[in-house]
Amino acid sequence: MLALLAQTAPSPCPDTRIMFGVSVVVVVSVVVFTAAVIVTLLRRSDRRRVEEEKVAAIGTATARILHQIKNPLQTVVLNADILQDERIVSDAATRREVCEAIVSESQRLVSMLDELSVYASGARRALNRQPVRLHELVAQVAKQEERDARETGVRVEAATFGEAVVFADAYYLRQVFENLVRNAREAMYDQEDRRLSIRVESAGGSAEVRVADNGPGITAENLEQIFQPFVSTKGKGMGLGLAICREIVEGHGGRLEVESTPGLGATFIVRLPLFDASVLEPSRPQEAWV
Repeated sequence: MLALLAQTAPSPCPDTRIMFGVSVVVVVSVVVFTAAVIVTLLRRSDRRRVEEEKVAAIGTATARILHQIKNPLQTVVLNADILQDERIVSDAATRREVCEAIVSESQRLVSMLDELSVYASGARRALNRQPVRLHELVAQVAKQEERDARETGVRVEAATFGEAVVFADAYYLRQVFENLVRNAREAMYDQEDRRLSIRVESAGGSAEVRVADNGPGITAENLEQIFQPFVSTKGKGMGLGLAICREIVEGHGGRLEVESTPGLGATFIVRLPLFDASVLEPSRPQEAWV
């Protein structure tokens, strides 16, 4: 009888397995829910940090813009106030000097705003790309600098121009090289021996343009942020020239880099892919956007 009851009595094992399974499901659900909450909080934290960084960047840019605009405006207001004093402006030479200062600072302000406008509209800059003989384009910029050297006193070394053809917008590339040459010239303005070297080479499927000067060079701190917008080592300008140059070069699929040792000058390097007609599809649009 006891053996029969033992055989017919229900086994507790199935209930134990069910409870264990339920426990596992509950634990997994809690873990998944906790993980989801943590991920959500992290995402919110990341979004908040990104928003804070954006606000900080906007604040920094605004402060720099206002600072750059404030200086010429103060000069204009000061000289305009001088013009109201009849005792001062009664002399024709003094009056002319004051007026020239107003015009000069006004032109400086217009140039700053133009530079800012170009940078702000960079995302809508259309590149009409065609095969361009890069060595000829750079040679034109070098010759112009050589003509200006009579007044600037800069010795231009531009003997090395290897042939290189790139697929580019000549107008915007010329802007890049003119800006780099102008920066190099201005970096040497207060020294007697001023040398500017411009070279064009090609190797490994890329064209390379080097613009080097023997100026004071760039410090390690400035070197890290030299291509950042609103960063300038000069006392004038908005600090957008190199940022615009980099945008244009990268829009051509190239790179703009800089090498410098303080006291030994700086070298800016533009690397662009060489033009290969065999890989250019007939249907490929020749207009690109930067």
